[in-house]
Amino acid sequence: MPRIATLQTTCVVGDVEANVSQALLMLEQAGKAGADLAVLPECFATGIGEHLAETAEPIPGSSADRLCEAADAHDMWIVAGMAEKTDAGIANTALVIAPGGEIRATYHKRFLYMQEADAFIRGDEGLVVDMGFVTAGIAICYDYIFPEYIRALVDQGARLIIHPTAWVTTDIGEQWHYDAAECYRAQCRVRALENGVYFISADHGGEAYDPGGYLRPVGNSCVIAPWGQVLGGMGLGPGIAVVEVDFDAIDGWTAAAAPYLHDYQTVPVPPVSRV
Repeated sequence: MPRIATLQTTCVVGDVEANVSQALLMLEQAGKAGADLAVLPECFATGIGEHLAETAEPIPGSSADRLCEAADAHDMWIVAGMAEKTDAGIANTALVIAPGGEIRATYHKRFLYMQEADAFIRGDEGLVVDMGFVTAGIAICYDYIFPEYIRALVDQGARLIIHPTAWVTTDIGEQWHYDAAECYRAQCRVRALENGVYFISADHGGEAYDPGGYLRPVGNSCVIAPWGQVLGGMGLGPGIAVVEVDFDAIDGWTAAAAPYLHDYQTVPVPPVSRV
């Protein structure tokens, strides 16, 4: 059975060399553990902040090339969240690299959270990738808040959702008693459950995500089964979780207990009365 790995890095904001070097070491560990796919967090090489104009890179480019070399060396797929410098502006990108080191695709984040829209251009197309052992849909961070987008990926054949993220807690969220770590993990489980698919999410760990300390990572990267079970994950610190996944189990689970998608497609949604 294939093995998939979520890599939880600790971002040194603005220090591309430090972040890429850390990622390469983790990719080597994942490769030694037999991973067929490794996922890195959103904007793993740069972080997010005012420095993006200086630290964002083109694809292909220096950091992307090093990831391609790693994919080739370890014979694995790599999906990495990156700040990509394009002719139209900076894109919040998921870079998809095949085991031979070829860049297979890039996905630009569609849903930009609040001030993100000031920093990034908005993507206009979703992405589903045939990886041989599974068809995977790509979502970045805030994208997964929107069930219709995830369902669109599943409708196009995705049986695994790949989710690079930079989920954080903030002063404002905590003032509202928002438990960012618990809600982030719960949302991963919900998206897996409601769609009958596996879900892999890679988040940042560590104490601060931005120089001012306002954005604080929550870690909790995870791999979730279609029945909601956490198959692997971690807490706040950096680390790797490598999980063996039986994608054939999706059909058994669906037949035994979870015919959600079939029922949704065959039973019309009723009209709603407002009284």
